[in-house]
Amino acid sequence: MSKNKKPRAHGKLKPLPLPISVPKWPFLSADIIFIGLGYWISSLIQGEPQPWQIISILFCAILGGSFAVAPFYFEYKAESKAVEIAQLTSVTKEICKMELVASQISEASENWTAVQDSSRQTALLAEEIASGIAETVKSHNEFMANASNDELNSLKLEVEKLRRSESDWANTLVSLLDLVYRLERSAVASGKKQFIQTMGLFQGQCRDAVRRVGLVAFEVESGTGFNPDEHAIPEGDPVSADAVISETRLPGIRLQGKLVRKPLVAIR
Repeated sequence: MSKNKKPRAHGKLKPLPLPISVPKWPFLSADIIFIGLGYWISSLIQGEPQPWQIISILFCAILGGSFAVAPFYFEYKAESKAVEIAQLTSVTKEICKMELVASQISEASENWTAVQDSSRQTALLAEEIASGIAETVKSHNEFMANASNDELNSLKLEVEKLRRSESDWANTLVSLLDLVYRLERSAVASGKKQFIQTMGLFQGQCRDAVRRVGLVAFEVESGTGFNPDEHAIPEGDPVSADAVISETRLPGIRLQGKLVRKPLVAIR
């Protein structure tokens, strides 16, 4: 993209215009809509939550968090254009991934009207589902009493599909958390206080959102002794008996309290 072309390292940089303040009320309105929709769906849960309820709440939480952080990201993008290239060498390593995030946010902004229409349709669909819950509960026992073996097998197959779907959702969320963690580490390396605070807030909101469905990301403190049963290192790195962890390269992941991935660490 020509408008995002990076300036060369040599030569005198031309002064850039001062960043403008991005209006936040459209994004905050969208955040309130999705968070409110997620809360409304959660209020419908009685007893064991259904998979569609968990997925709907998670979808609303992710969209709400994305719209909440979008204006701050735009303000940072405007300000970062005025900083010398030497101060952003560590950030450029992740520029391709940030361009992907920026394109997704830009696409969401261009389709704002479509998102509003989709939100209204989702709200109407949720009302229809709520009106049918009582009838569904009433007919559930009759259905289970009259279900044939073929129907029970079909139900088992659907459950397996839902479990695979939940696994795919978990893998997608882990990939998003890894991307956000790398961006947050790049912000720390850049030394820009505002960028560090913005990315730290964004990462906290993302982790809070996925924690509602039992997905928890955690890091290892620097100086902790290396334990191969609890930690992982890049393939081929030598490990001594008194190895000490210097930093966390990728956070560990727990799902419903079960460790599904060890934290990837660097040792010294």
